[in-house]
Order: sequence, then structure tokens, then C-alpha cells
Amino acid sequence: MVNFEAEVGVGRSLRLLLSWHYQRFTAAVRNRLKKMSLSEYKHVREVEELRQLVKSEASLYIGEDNRMIMRYLHFTKFDVNKAFAKMKSVYMLKLENPKWFATTVFSESHNIALLRHIHCLLKDRDQSGRRVYVIKLGNIVIGELDPWENFQVDDLWLELALDEPETQENGLVYIIDMKNLSWRYLKYFTPNNCKVASQKAEGLPVHHMEYHIVNSGILLNSLITIVFPFLSGSTKENIHFHKSNWASLHKYVNPDILPSEYGGKLPDLNYDELQIYLTDNINRLQELVKFGYKKE
Repeated sequence: MVNFEAEVGVGRSLRLLLSWHYQRFTAAVRNRLKKMSLSEYKHVREVEELRQLVKSEASLYIGEDNRMIMRYLHFTKFDVNKAFAKMKSVYMLKLENPKWFATTVFSESHNIALLRHIHCLLKDRDQSGRRVYVIKLGNIVIGELDPWENFQVDDLWLELALDEPETQENGLVYIIDMKNLSWRYLKYFTPNNCKVASQKAEGLPVHHMEYHIVNSGILLNSLITIVFPFLSGSTKENIHFHKSNWASLHKYVNPDILPSEYGGKLPDLNYDELQIYLTDNINRLQELVKFGYKKE
């Protein structure tokens, strides 16, 4: 004979078990949606498609959340296949040229460059919502660091900036300051250095970048002759030369967010204060520099 009480008990237990799993599943979905940016929420399908492509790529690791996924999707205006191709090209360059990329955080060479105040990211965004990155080439001490070590320091600032949805959506501006740049700097411009440096710079997944050269002198013509053959046409179109004409620079970057040395309305750069951006985000930096293809 059928034990109806036992059958009812099993049925009730099964329903409770299914209900418990359903509640856990819906709670997980709600938590994931809460963590999503508006842009992620609008493009759930593209995010998932790119995530699956990354999982299918042997030895490629970009973390478990969607920040890196969104970085490349924004760059390609949410074209999944183009985003995946761009991602692979960037990390293949890193695999083939590891010394040009940061793989640790605050190494001895990084700390030397930071003390020299060569690189910094301004605190405020410009009128178009873009991050502004300043490089003072004249602060480089020739022979102290190799060129690729300074490029590693770029990673510390720019990897964090590119994590930000506003930067992904609006872009990035470089101000490259040539004041006090030594002629001896030209020794670093070997064909291989120029090739890798230009590939890395142009590989940044930002759909809008501008380069503003300021405080340039007679050394500029030599640098243009050496470097320009390695640059794409689109990059050349976005390079602007201002010398020390701040009104010219301000046509592109609002003086409200610039320091006084560039004709802006803010005080001189406080590097100790600006570098807090790096130290406050050291845990994320330690994750970011590990992303890429793993050697077999």
C-alpha cells in the first residue's frame, strides 16, 4: 500500500528545497544586478557573449567581474567580436613584450619615477568628462631608468583610469610636457623601442584620445621625424602642438581643471596628493597588472 503521509512529506520537502534554491538564485541575480552599472545593465547580452569568448580563449585571464569586459565593449561601441580581437591584441603584445608592462606594483623603478614627478593623473575631468594625464618628459633623468620602466608607471595610472565607466565612455587626454627635455633623450628612440611604445600607446582601449604637446623646443622636430612613421593616421590627427600658447591648449582642455603652470585656474600640481589615487587603489592595481595571457 502507498504511504500517503510519507508521499506528502516528501513532496513538501521537495517544494521547500526548490523554494530555497529559487530564493538563493533570485537573490544572487538581484545582487549581481545591483553591482551592474547602467551601461552593463543595458548591454547584458554583449557582456555575456564577450565573457564566454574570453572563457574559450586558452590561458587568457581578465578577472571575474565585468570591468575589463566593459572597457573593451565601450571601446568598440559594443561590437563583441571587435572587442575580443582588441583584447587579444593588447594582451598578446604584453605576452611578447613583458618588460614594457607592469606586472608588479610600486617596484623600485616605479618608486623612482614617482619621486621624479614624471607622470600624474589630474584630479578633475575636463569639460567632456575625460581624464587628463600629464607626462613631464623633462623630469626624466637620463640613464636612471630604461624607457620601458617609465611605461610601466603609465600602467599604474591608466589601468585605474580605464576602470572608470566615465573614462570608458568619454575618453582620455594626454598633456605631454617637453620643458627641460635633454637632447640625450634621443638615445632611447631606437626602432624597436619606438615600435613597441607606439603599439602599446595605440593599444589603449579608449575610443577617443587626444595628445597635447606643450613647452616644446627645437628637439620637437627631431622627435617627430623619428616617431611619426610608427604612428597610425588616426593618432597623428589627434596630436596637437601648442608650445607655450595656453589659449591654444584651452580650446581643447578647460582651464578650470588645469594647474597654473598650464595657464589654468588651479594651484601647482601636488604630486603627493595626486598619488594617493594609486595607494588607495593598490589592491585593484595588484589584480590589474596580473591580467593577460598566462605562459604555458
